[in-house]
Amino acid sequence: MSEGGPLGYLVINVLEAAGHDSEDAVVWDPDLKQGYARVEIRGGPKTIKKFTSTKAVEDNGITWVEQLSLEVLEGANELRIMLCRPKEASGERSSTSIVAACGIYMKDILEAAPVDKYFELYKPGGGAAGGFIRVAISFLEPDQVRNGDLEGGAAGVRQPKQGGLLGTALRVGGALAVAALAYGALNKAGVIGGKKKEEEAAPAGKNGKAVAKKKPHA
Repeated sequence: MSEGGPLGYLVINVLEAAGHDSEDAVVWDPDLKQGYARVEIRGGPKTIKKFTSTKAVEDNGITWVEQLSLEVLEGANELRIMLCRPKEASGERSSTSIVAACGIYMKDILEAAPVDKYFELYKPGGGAAGGFIRVAISFLEPDQVRNGDLEGGAAGVRQPKQGGLLGTALRVGGALAVAALAYGALNKAGVIGGKKKEEEAAPAGKNGKAVAKKKPHA
């Protein structure tokens, strides 16, 4: 690896999001008609960010199944995943609003990858439930990547199983080390408020959507 180059790459398959909480109650606003995911790696010399395409909300959910690759730079300490609403007037993402978000410690991702998991999202300004987002994350060393091009499908990256929001998230080593944050880093950064929390893969709820299993607070 050349000096100042990436330590590796996160290959993130953004699969789907669901607009309900752990009790299967709808938490997205009725006027949310479209959304896209914004993914960032923070803490290094610069913020690395990528976006999915904008998709329509259908049956209180959004499906993307889109692969993004992000450089992991020295000092990177947090992966942030945000569900965003495009500005209807102009469609400019620079003017969009964040519907809900979560953050994940980079050290936990690197220890647990590859993972395929539902993460609980939290709304800005108070940390109310903002739904769930399912992503599959793999980490590649620089020598596993040719010319830094991962968008078309990276060798060695496990492709997620299909099955919609009823799919089962992969458990690594019997327990998933990745923790979702809301209050700590995100609230401090002025993005959202909430509390650190991890959710298991979500079983089906009353409406066929995923409902997270509750876990006791640490």
